[in-house]
Amino acid sequence: MLQPLPFRQLHDALKKSQSVLIVSDGRPDGDSLGSTTALYHWLKREGKTVRLFCIVPPPAGFLFLDGIHDMTTDSAVFDHPYDIVITCDTTDAAHCGISEHLKRIPAKPLLAEFDHHNTNAFFGDMNLVDITACSTCEVVYRFFEAEHIPIDDRMATSLLTGLCTDTSNFSNAGTTAIGMEAAGNLCAAGARHTDILKNIVRNKTIPALRLWGTALERLKHIPELDLAVTYFKLDEIKKTEGGEEAVAGVSNFLNAACAGVDPIMVLKEIPDGNTKASVRSLNRDISILCKKLGGGGHKKAAGFTVPGPIKLDKNGIPEVMGQISTLGI
Repeated sequence: MLQPLPFRQLHDALKKSQSVLIVSDGRPDGDSLGSTTALYHWLKREGKTVRLFCIVPPPAGFLFLDGIHDMTTDSAVFDHPYDIVITCDTTDAAHCGISEHLKRIPAKPLLAEFDHHNTNAFFGDMNLVDITACSTCEVVYRFFEAEHIPIDDRMATSLLTGLCTDTSNFSNAGTTAIGMEAAGNLCAAGARHTDILKNIVRNKTIPALRLWGTALERLKHIPELDLAVTYFKLDEIKKTEGGEEAVAGVSNFLNAACAGVDPIMVLKEIPDGNTKASVRSLNRDISILCKKLGGGGHKKAAGFTVPGPIKLDKNGIPEVMGQISTLGI
């Protein structure tokens, strides 16, 4: 059964508003960018003054989305008054990098959030959060449908992008019946599905695929955890053109393709000298483990960061696995 969400209250507030700021997650992906640009197009169509903000530039693979070029990383947008600030696909204000920026807005605006993470802090004045949804774009789609808001081809493309990326093209355990139905309706509304496939699926260069090959060669099974793990070193990512974007899809690919083991963990060194883990599962709630390690996410898709670069034991297994074995999963 669908969770009751304050769709009507937010719609009424937006109809009365003049200026709106829409904020993407601090680690923008197809879901956060799809949900923000869909809302952006609708509010622009309604004649509102709308700004799009993200603390980092959107990945190049999503530049096909209409309106994405209007997104700014300039925090000066917070020096202007807004009636409403909307965040998308983020668990709290700190995660999207706006905790301090919000204090600079001249008059306190209404803060609304769209999200589907089960670690959400419910930090908004209006929380449109449903952890049973397959993506934030599903929640935004339901908002449009509930409020009888027509979805044009640009909005449809944005929403379908989020549905595709968060469900690994409707192949992972987070896929929902509502998400599948929404995808069909969005295609009927003119969503450019071929653009989505071209930019987020059929987008791997030969060097990027070689990098994937390195990860496959390193893939290890940890029997006591019934977990598979692999890793990327920072220098490998840096010397591969588009390396950062290339490694982003490995955990989802392995989760969909690797039989007889669950979950999958992909470690990668990041520029600040630490190591980031992406964890995917079909059957187990891995958000519990990730939260114990200072991270979070969904039951089937979560992550965490550990200090320092990747270190291997004598068997070539990342040493962090020893720490994980003491926590359980």
